[in-house]
Amino acid sequence: MARISEKKGFYTKNISIGLAVSIVLLFVISFFNDIISGEIFLHDALPHYGQVMALTPQDFELTETFVAEETPTTIIDEETIVNEPQPPTTSAITVVGLNDVEIEQSTNYDDVMAAINTLNPRVLVPTNIDDLRNPDTLRNAMFIIDQRTLFVPNMFDIDTKLAKNLRVNPQSLENGDPVVLIFHTHTTEMFIDSDPTDMYTGIVGVGAYLAELLNAQGIPTMHYTRRFDIIDGQSHIFGAYERQEPYIERILRDNPSIEIVIDIHRDGMPESSPLLTTTIDGRQTARLMFVNGLSTRNVNGVATPISSLPNPHLPTNLAFSLQMQIALNEAHPSLNRRIYLNAFRYSTHFVPKSLFVEVGDQRSTLQEAKNAMYPLRDALIQVLYP
Repeated sequence: MARISEKKGFYTKNISIGLAVSIVLLFVISFFNDIISGEIFLHDALPHYGQVMALTPQDFELTETFVAEETPTTIIDEETIVNEPQPPTTSAITVVGLNDVEIEQSTNYDDVMAAINTLNPRVLVPTNIDDLRNPDTLRNAMFIIDQRTLFVPNMFDIDTKLAKNLRVNPQSLENGDPVVLIFHTHTTEMFIDSDPTDMYTGIVGVGAYLAELLNAQGIPTMHYTRRFDIIDGQSHIFGAYERQEPYIERILRDNPSIEIVIDIHRDGMPESSPLLTTTIDGRQTARLMFVNGLSTRNVNGVATPISSLPNPHLPTNLAFSLQMQIALNEAHPSLNRRIYLNAFRYSTHFVPKSLFVEVGDQRSTLQEAKNAMYPLRDALIQVLYP
């Protein structure tokens, strides 16, 4: 009897330990599944995403005062930002690519080749638009597809996309209400001649310039300069997409006339790759690239929606970037790179007419990037105000 009791105790003890271990494992698996499938982990398994950043309540305090537009020719970028941190004066230019990977330092052949492939100089739009009705032609002529997602032809019906009416409500223009919002998820992206202590010499200055050009054309534009990638005076790109949401949502809620939201970035490329410049109207000009997140992951060759990244505006997002791509390619065939498609959502879910654009890279000059705003402005007018 003693031996039987001993065995029962032994088995009970081991069952209890096993049960406890199983519960812990289930919790861990569930926890990491939530993180990996969510936008807090935008680019899974990348080397410098070693830890999840804890956000403090202060990160979400909507305390800045937003300055309303007074005249169509005023740049709306003078809002007061409470306790705005400044970048460290000793920081070098951060080279961040499409996937937020510092590919300049990468020794991974696939990373480098993927970056170089985005520069493929093939003709982007066939002379006969009818050719784009062929999904293979459309895919190869217009897109770069990241391996983490898939090109699903029924998402890209060219006739549907080109027929989509993207015109702005004319009443907003008559009233002088803001119709365009420009902002930057990554304000620390700089150019080769930028001053790291002055964000207006980097990508923020490019957004300000586009706002100026649009306002000068009578298109009321707001330029929002809050820094989502700076915490305690240090650059923190990871988590910027999450930190921006309450602020952008508030602006849109307070300004329901806004129809177009543009997130402007600067790309990062290997130093050995071809320069992202071309000549437009006699000016050296940084090349442009539109980016769409499909909220769809490639799971063993199957296009699988990412439930934690819903984007009800995706069809119109795609129509917007395609119409812009075609307008720019017809006017300036050397300006645009192919549209980059990734699995995630980025910042294009706020309104249907959302645009994510990369302007040049870390080797471009500020003036080259500003020069690209002229054709970008013209294409916006062509697509939105025909």
